[in-house]
Amino acid sequence: MKYHSPGLAAVEDKSGSYHIDINGAPKYNKRFIETYGFYDNLAAVKDKTGWFHIHPDGTECYPSRYLWCGNFQEDLCVVKDKKNQYFHIDHNGEKIYENGYSYTGDFKDGAAVICNKDGLHTHIDYQGQLLHGNWFLGLDIFHKGQARAKDNRGWYHIDKSGQPLYLQRYAQVEPFYNGVAHAETFSGELLIINTQGQKVAQLRPELKKSWQKISSEMVGFWRTETLAIAARLHVLDSLPGSTEDVAQKIRLPSKHLWRLLRALWELGFVENKEELWHLTENGKNLVPHKDCFLSAAAIMWSDVNRIAWKNLTNIICDGKDKHHELFKSTASDENRTIYHQAIDGYAIEDFSALLTLVDWQQHQHVIGIGRSAKMLLEQALKAHKHLHALLLGEAYIFQPISINATLKSRYRLKTHKLYQPWPKMADAIFLPRVLHYWPDEQAIQILQRAHDALLPHGKIYLIEMLLNEKIPDGALLDLNMLAESGGRLRTLSQWTILLKQSSLSVQQHLKITDGVDLLVLNNHIKGTSLCNQKEIPLQNLV
Repeated sequence: MKYHSPGLAAVEDKSGSYHIDINGAPKYNKRFIETYGFYDNLAAVKDKTGWFHIHPDGTECYPSRYLWCGNFQEDLCVVKDKKNQYFHIDHNGEKIYENGYSYTGDFKDGAAVICNKDGLHTHIDYQGQLLHGNWFLGLDIFHKGQARAKDNRGWYHIDKSGQPLYLQRYAQVEPFYNGVAHAETFSGELLIINTQGQKVAQLRPELKKSWQKISSEMVGFWRTETLAIAARLHVLDSLPGSTEDVAQKIRLPSKHLWRLLRALWELGFVENKEELWHLTENGKNLVPHKDCFLSAAAIMWSDVNRIAWKNLTNIICDGKDKHHELFKSTASDENRTIYHQAIDGYAIEDFSALLTLVDWQQHQHVIGIGRSAKMLLEQALKAHKHLHALLLGEAYIFQPISINATLKSRYRLKTHKLYQPWPKMADAIFLPRVLHYWPDEQAIQILQRAHDALLPHGKIYLIEMLLNEKIPDGALLDLNMLAESGGRLRTLSQWTILLKQSSLSVQQHLKITDGVDLLVLNNHIKGTSLCNQKEIPLQNLV
């Protein structure tokens, strides 16, 4: 390794690892398993007792031992303890803040990147305090007051307050160098951009031409329908096997089955090895079983595409905000069972985090609205024996439905029109993905019914995807809700209007995932606009 101040370099020979001076002479007699360069006049080393730091004369800096040590930067160093927690220590080996993290980076200019157990990143200061409180999928240290960051849309740059410098997102960006940075778009275009995200120069054109990308998007229904057909015909759960073997199992002509399997191959759900078809990892996720709902989801989205979206042109031209009947409500029992499998599966995946976020000891009588509430209520009832729950909804959500025998004494189902009065008996009401099926007029009526059913000091848990006017995320789902039922997704400001008209106010806004927001409501208006509520990421909760 190269020489570091104070003129020492880490080397290794048959005797072990140690440091030499500029003349090649060993600086001390002791030997280690691993040694690294000196930073802040201290070097990370490893012996049979673990990792620690030494002075230039080979003496240890502190008695503590770690599973791993980094290098000192700005008088602080990253270490990993026996619990696999990362944190920073000072020259005395003392932890400088209370928390530990899944990973931490070096300090630079008073800030370091940490990674929490959910794989999300933010910046901390020397005291371990959050610099801005915003969390990202990927994050870099600050360079001249700006840092690379990644969200679900891609890479970009942020300032010291954690706010984006521009709206665009890229497949990759480099740190700014005197006001410009190297960036690559998702289409492969290579650019030089400025701090406003604007193109300064093009280094490489798009790898895929615009018309090709647009054409590919136009036939996106090919993918949806291919997966739905495979699910309906039980193709994937008949693998592995040759085309002839699978054809015999599911009683299909092999000629066309072979073409379907090739399409699934192109999509990455199967592969062909020595004339036998095998599932890929993605393909395994589409084989129906009790823990997998994606096969049912493929069929449901195919039906949404074929049935609901065919009327969307007329709905848009009509321009009226009006609710229309869900095609799922009049579906056959067989199809409705499939739709419910998909909805239940999404509910488990998206809402399970709520089980640990809600303080269930504050509640005893709970109302859940709609099919998505079913899974949430049942998991809560199993975990908290003091709870009693009522599931309300339109008739079709109960067709079919079953209740675990152990829950029957505490769990009731009731077919109910949501705009009709509800029983006034709840200290907690859950509305998971309910109101996005309704236009504003009916949504207000439902919120008013929830308000009236709430006992004093009760809470309403409203779970939806919130739109942001500055970015397009969720716009396609919003359009889908217009097609399916005349419903809509809403922004924070739009929720403000609805809640005020329903005599409700926001107590807390929690960001569960990129597609799931939780608004905790109560029926005591405190004069605080929802737009002023600070969004609290999941990892900030106490």
